[in-house]
Amino acid sequence: MYNKIKILIIVFFLSLVMQNCLNLRSCEKNIYGKYYCKNDNKALNYLELKKDHSYFHYYKKDSIELYNTGHWNKIDDGYCKIELENWKNFNEAGPNYEEFLSAILFINGKYLDLSPDGESSTSFIKE
Repeated sequence: MYNKIKILIIVFFLSLVMQNCLNLRSCEKNIYGKYYCKNDNKALNYLELKKDHSYFHYYKKDSIELYNTGHWNKIDDGYCKIELENWKNFNEAGPNYEEFLSAILFINGKYLDLSPDGESSTSFIKE
């Protein structure tokens, strides 16, 4: 009987450790505000998440000025991410951007990442 209890405690402890390892992202509760993409030092590129679940994405480089608006929703599936509707990806190509019906950004502390693997050159950082 003692060995069974000991095994159950070990299994419980290992399941807690595994759960924490699977979800390494730091999911911020207050994600409202401005996030800047700094992949191009000559461009001003930011995403503003508003409390009413709308967003404003702004890009300016030299004489090129682009902006986009839409709505966002936090996805509560345990992976700390938001979905942006009507997304135009200015981050990678500036004026040669691609248009998407929606996009997923992964919340990682003060970062909004375009990919689940962490901070990239096209991630946004909250300042």
